Amino acid sequence: MRKSKEIIGLPIISISDGSEVGKVKTVIINAEKGAIDYVVVDGGIQILSAKVIPTEFVLGIGEYALTIENEDAINDISKIPAAIDLLQKNIQVKGTKVLTKKGRLIGEIGDFYIDEEDNSSIIGLEYIADITQEIIRIIPRNSVITFGKKLVVVKEDVESTLLDSAVQLITLDEDSEFEKKYSEDSLRDVFNNIPEEKEIQSSVVSDMMQMKHRDYLNGKIATKTIYDSEGSVLIEENTLIDDNVFDIAKKSGKVIELVMNNK
Repeated sequence: MRKSKEIIGLPIISISDGSEVGKVKTVIINAEKGAIDYVVVDGGIQILSAKVIPTEFVLGIGEYALTIENEDAINDISKIPAAIDLLQKNIQVKGTKVLTKKGRLIGEIGDFYIDEEDNSSIIGLEYIADITQEIIRIIPRNSVITFGKKLVVVKEDVESTLLDSAVQLITLDEDSEFEKKYSEDSLRDVFNNIPEEKEIQSSVVSDMMQMKHRDYLNGKIATKTIYDSEGSVLIEENTLIDDNVFDIAKKSGKVIELVMNNK
C-alpha cells in the first residue's frame, strides 16, 4: 500500500539488467475502475509524446524504486488509445471536492492510497474537512460512489465510515468481519496496540517485493559469485536459483544483488 505522492519521482528500475530507465512523472487514473492504469515515465518531453507503463507490468513499488522486468514494459502513449482517453479525462482525485450523494459539500481530498497487489486499485482517500483541520482522516473505498474530474461523490453517511489511520485500510481489506465482532471502543483499543503505520506499510511492501523477486528469479542462473558481509561465498556463479538459493540471499540481504546478476 502506497500514497500516490510516494510513487511520483521514484526511479524506474529494469531488474533484468539493474539499470534505471526513467522516473515516475505521474500516474493515470481509471475513474470507472477506481485504479491507476498507467505510470507515466518522466522523459522531459510533452505529455502526449510520453511513454507509459501499464500497471499490470509493474513488479513492485518500494520505498526507493518502482521495478519492471525490462524496458519492454514501456510503451509510447500514442500507441495506446485507452491511455490517451484516460489522460484526456484528467481524473486527478487529489485536490478534488467531496460531495455526498444528497448534495452536501463536506471537504476535499488530500492524497489517495493504492494497493499495487490488487491491480493498483484505490483503497482509501485522505479526507480534509477544512484547511484548519490538523488531523486528516481517511475515506475507505467502499464509501466512494464516483471519481469525477472535479468532485468525488461519496455515500451520505460517509462521516460514520471515516478511518483514523491507513493501518485500518489494511485490516478492513484483510478481514471485513473484524469490525462486526467488536464495538467501536474495542476497535480503538486494538488499533492503539498495533505497530506504527509506517512500520506496517514498510513490512507489507517489503513482503510484496520479495514475492515478486522470488517469482522472477526462480529457474534463472546466477551470473556472478555472491559473497556475504565477511567475504564467504554465498552463491556461486552459474548456480540454478530456486527457493533455497533465494532464501540464502534473503537471509544475508543479497536479494537485490542476485536480481541484478542473473540470466
